[in-house]
Amino acid sequence: MDSQTGGRRGISILIINPNTSTHMTEALKPIIGALNYSDVEFDYFTAPANEAVPLPDGLVIDGVPSINSGEDSVKSALHCRPFVLPLVPKYDGFLVACYSAHPLVGILKEEIGNIEAECLSSSSSRRKFVTGIFEASISTSLVLISCFHLLDDQEFTKIQGAETFGIVTTGSVWKAELSKAVTDMLVRPASNPEEQGQTNRFAGVETTGLTAVELHETPPEEVKRRMVEATERLLQNTPSRVGAICLGCAGMAGMEEAVRAGCVRVYGREYGKSVRIVDGVVAGVGMLVSTCKAGF
Repeated sequence: MDSQTGGRRGISILIINPNTSTHMTEALKPIIGALNYSDVEFDYFTAPANEAVPLPDGLVIDGVPSINSGEDSVKSALHCRPFVLPLVPKYDGFLVACYSAHPLVGILKEEIGNIEAECLSSSSSRRKFVTGIFEASISTSLVLISCFHLLDDQEFTKIQGAETFGIVTTGSVWKAELSKAVTDMLVRPASNPEEQGQTNRFAGVETTGLTAVELHETPPEEVKRRMVEATERLLQNTPSRVGAICLGCAGMAGMEEAVRAGCVRVYGREYGKSVRIVDGVVAGVGMLVSTCKAGF
């Protein structure tokens, strides 16, 4: 774990990379530094590469170098749990920097709840908050596209806007995984899986076919081509206008230009330039800073 600034002051937030790739953690620092939160201290945690974690049933969990599936996200949560939980008392906010329905968010939320329950009698205790970059990007996208319009000002009727949001992500395995995660987040779970509801605000998921590690190992021209093409497929395969696109991987930070190019190709320059591109890391940091300051 390392710190971006020296000496603790104001709000403190821990950025958690639940995989063992330190270069991914390093790539987050300039993105967060550019936000210029001078009154917030950011520390960084990377999953230990050479420390296996024993589970009660006798299994041993090693660190995950690259989280390439839903199963990997579960393994990385189990691996990080004993290292991260002791840090909860030290910070005000926690951002899990993996674009998935990552169980570490729930693990941290439960631990925060336990700590806050013990501190209810203290009026000076500061509330703590946690989110993942997946949750933060979805929430931000909904804020960006959602509004009510007048349908008929003579009859005083209104209607929700028709814009949708979508996700451009890495490997093909994430298409079904993230689609289910969005539905589970936004629609009340059905008792019968076959009756699972749908959200009409979600345009879907398109993938580049590259893993998070390959995003940084593949020639930039090839990465850009795949990002542009994935964006084009996303926009072409939905009947409603897409008003926001989430970068579906922490490793995609800084790749907004390629997504923008895909938007312009499909929608033309005027509307293509207006599509909001949401970096989950930036969204998550902003959300945590706001909630920490507000004390919700």
